[in-house]
Amino acid sequence: MLQVTFSEFHVGHFNVASAAEGGDMGSVGGGIANMAGMAGGKPGGGGGCEGDHVTIEEPKLVERGGRWCGEGSGLNVYFSETDSVVVTLHAAATTQGEYFDNPLRFKIKYKFLPRARAEVRYGRGGGKYRGDEVRNSVCSRVFQGCRARRCRLQSPNYPGLYPRNVTCYYLVKALPPPAPDLLPLVTLSQPNDRLVHVGRQGLGGRVSPEARLRQDGECRAPEDFLLVYDGGSMKAPLLARLCGTASLPNITSSGPEMLVVFQAATSGRMNHLPNLVAGFELQAHVMYMREAAGRVANSVCDYVLQSGGGSRGVVSSPVFALPANSSCAYHFEGRRDEVVWLYFTKYHRAPATSNRPSHSPCLNRLAIYDGGPNADGAAHLMGDFCDDQLPPTCVRARQRGLVSQPCGDDESFLSSGPSMLVTQSFTDSTALLPLRYVIHYEFVSAGEAGRQAGTDCDHTFSSDRRRNGHFRSPQNVFLYGRGGKASLSCRYSFTQRPDEVVTVRVTSLGFRGNLCKTVHNSQSELFECIARLPGSAVLEAWEEPWPLTRLPLGCLCDASAAPATFRSHAPRVQLRFAIKDMSWAQDFSDFFFEAEYEFESVAACGGAHVLNGSTGAIEVGDSDAACHQLPWKIVAREASHLYLHVPGYHAASQRCVTHNRVVVYGSQTVRPIKAVCPDASATHGVHVFSSGWTAVLDYGEPRPDSLIIRYLAREPATYRLTWLEVRREPRPSALESHKGGHGRGRQASAASCPHLCPQIDACISSDLWCDGARHCPSGADETSSTCLYLSVPWLYVGVASAGLGVVLVALIAALVSVRVYRRGKVKRKKKKEAQRLMTREVILPLNFHKDIY
Repeated sequence: MLQVTFSEFHVGHFNVASAAEGGDMGSVGGGIANMAGMAGGKPGGGGGCEGDHVTIEEPKLVERGGRWCGEGSGLNVYFSETDSVVVTLHAAATTQGEYFDNPLRFKIKYKFLPRARAEVRYGRGGGKYRGDEVRNSVCSRVFQGCRARRCRLQSPNYPGLYPRNVTCYYLVKALPPPAPDLLPLVTLSQPNDRLVHVGRQGLGGRVSPEARLRQDGECRAPEDFLLVYDGGSMKAPLLARLCGTASLPNITSSGPEMLVVFQAATSGRMNHLPNLVAGFELQAHVMYMREAAGRVANSVCDYVLQSGGGSRGVVSSPVFALPANSSCAYHFEGRRDEVVWLYFTKYHRAPATSNRPSHSPCLNRLAIYDGGPNADGAAHLMGDFCDDQLPPTCVRARQRGLVSQPCGDDESFLSSGPSMLVTQSFTDSTALLPLRYVIHYEFVSAGEAGRQAGTDCDHTFSSDRRRNGHFRSPQNVFLYGRGGKASLSCRYSFTQRPDEVVTVRVTSLGFRGNLCKTVHNSQSELFECIARLPGSAVLEAWEEPWPLTRLPLGCLCDASAAPATFRSHAPRVQLRFAIKDMSWAQDFSDFFFEAEYEFESVAACGGAHVLNGSTGAIEVGDSDAACHQLPWKIVAREASHLYLHVPGYHAASQRCVTHNRVVVYGSQTVRPIKAVCPDASATHGVHVFSSGWTAVLDYGEPRPDSLIIRYLAREPATYRLTWLEVRREPRPSALESHKGGHGRGRQASAASCPHLCPQIDACISSDLWCDGARHCPSGADETSSTCLYLSVPWLYVGVASAGLGVVLVALIAALVSVRVYRRGKVKRKKKKEAQRLMTREVILPLNFHKDIY
């Protein structure tokens, strides 16, 4: 190849006005089929260069006829495409004065270069694919396989001066996609702004400082420019008209072909800046994109997005460039019971690079309609945003886990019906002024079949209306954290007749990040939820065999427990789906379940299984095998409690020899009080008290204390369970105990609780005391001493005792009288003797004793 350097150049005169009049290129032709014929044509006239001029031709190429004139500056180098170059100086007849006013200066240097050194043009090792030449053309080329190849669209004689009076066609074609659902697109770009120099030949002879669009009015003859078409011919939409020096952003076609046309004016000036290449090199790449869902056939940017039942998604601005005066439309069509929720997480418009006047009041308009245009063309406009007026965005929706607030009402749009329309119009092409936006949409279920009026998500299923069906967790995002709620509680109620049983099967369960564990209790045959922490979700089931009485059927809180089955004969069964302390990013994709139900007819089980009274017994086992799942309920009277005796051992005992179980529940607990391994031959049993015996009762609660018994039959056996109605033994006060009145306290206790079972320390009814049947576990109510005391006729014994007492009293009185009489007789005798001795002869003086002593 040859390198020709124009070190001095001052030839003739370049007339800008003449070039504009004669060099306007107008239309450059039809399609790619005429590429060869048009490529060597002379679309411009002979204007521009007046007088002297220079032509550069290569004999082995089609003649081009372009001219160079005027005063040159900078570094002007021409690199040939072939091995020979002809530079011709055309001198016109001039007068002496004109010569001195415009002297001719022309100096060139040349050099022969090996092809291996032309790395800028061909790449190192020839790695650049410059396309396949079109026969009989100067510079037109066809590119294929640009997904694997390094396709480079270069101006003629790149990186040196490109010839004048040429039109080059570059057709980029994608190969068929590897899959039918993939759409091939062509992308044109150049991130290096030093590799694009399609210079303007206008005033000052300087290149345009940046790329311009056709609407700017700057890329016109005698300008050199590039045209980018969205297709394989010039009949395709024009995406961009470029000139100047600038980096080129990604310009992507909407299909498998892109046509780039390079147009050089007939006349030009040599004024190339030394720090830039002359001409251009553009990168072409083919990518495959999956066909966008909802795209209307034969449309560039028109989509219909239909609901699949609570579906959601994201639509973004098209990756391909749109021509001027185009628009994108998004039709959101939900089901009859759905509404559309929409919000933007991104909306960015590139700033305009020119201040050209416009007669349009709104160059780029975003409009959001509730329901879309009606039949008469009218619609409810929810939002209208023009140019610098941007729609509200919820940027934090892209930052999951970093913030704790969902997108609010002032950051989103909610339709009143099942449809919504969003349109985005573009006055300018988006090739160099891209508009990037991301729209999140969601079809929200406003009403579900079976939902109770006035509730968010409660449902009722009755056998009178439907025998079986399917149900699932709610799909309404506004009931979850992402929709603004922190907690959720939904109830699913099932009601059936006495001769029916309901079966509920949980087929799938998903609680992402749940802080809870489901374990299976082998004693009660129930799933239980362990370690419920904030942010956890549960699905719990219970039955109501009697009004105001709940008996658990199980609890699920992790996916390992599914599938699970609940079956009940009770007239009412409920499932509760509950979540606490959700984060703003969680919704029904994090917590969900699916289930099915079925009502079946079975033989009716007689009796209500509700017992009360002072005492009683329950027979469980083979006799009620058909209805063994029905629980028993024992109800205590006011201020009384219950004691249950089950023959056997604790369920975890090593002495257990059966798989049968008796599970006992209290009136105020959802977990079993005790699980017993029954054994009819056991000498001792398990004592169970009702929950009110040890707990502080809520006297504001009208329900009495009770016990609920469920027998789990796994093998043939029969057991007898006995129960007592008991009361507490009154305790002595602290003052009485301090005074040491233990015996006195026991006497008071015995007085208030005369019928005490000491083994269980409880009082029983007097009707049960010595009635011939043992009720106390130790038999204290039927001991011989206790019952002998009660069997003696104490009335007759008392009368006889009273008579005997009277006789004894009379006898004692007689004895006392005789004794008193005898004592009186002795005293009288002594008195007479004393009187006899007290005569005058024997009367002693008063100081008789003193005298003696």
